[in-house]
Amino acid sequence: MQIQGELTGFIPSFYETPTYNNEQTDFRLKVLVEDASEIVEKISLEYDRACEWWAHQTGRRAFFDAPFEMQTDGSAIIKLTAKLAYDEFPFPAVDSELNPLATDLIVKSGSKAIVHVEPAFHPKRAPKGGLRLRPLGVQVVEVVSSKGRDSGGVDINKMFKKQDGFKQSTPVVKELASVSTNEDPDF
Repeated sequence: MQIQGELTGFIPSFYETPTYNNEQTDFRLKVLVEDASEIVEKISLEYDRACEWWAHQTGRRAFFDAPFEMQTDGSAIIKLTAKLAYDEFPFPAVDSELNPLATDLIVKSGSKAIVHVEPAFHPKRAPKGGLRLRPLGVQVVEVVSSKGRDSGGVDINKMFKKQDGFKQSTPVVKELASVSTNEDPDF
């Protein structure tokens, strides 16, 4: 399954182990999908299957929320999670020409990407059932900032195709807005 949209919120490094309060944590990524009805329908079907399986296996009916948030404009924020405990991170990260992202590229919110994902059911030992979307690889087709890398393990040529857009060999990076320092500091 592929999710295509705009990366939103905090974008962690695709190669450094993610941390929170100096503790290792799972890799989390959010993708804003504009016309989300089709992908949300697919995810919803997988989520229902996962919940039915978990309830049948455990006899319990407590579930985590589905891995998406619908927005009022019909778009959706799709939530992806790679578990460090299951060796799901790092995963391949490439540009539009399928070249691995440079290790010093920092991808920021607003970048456009295609993420190949795999639905993963929550295990029986989890406190609740449900579904998470595991990223298998990401293709950045428009970058807002700079830095990243590919660690292999998945055949990116089968997951992605070359796209028009961001190329590390000939970058066209959007500059961040600058703030004037001559203004009143109270505003």
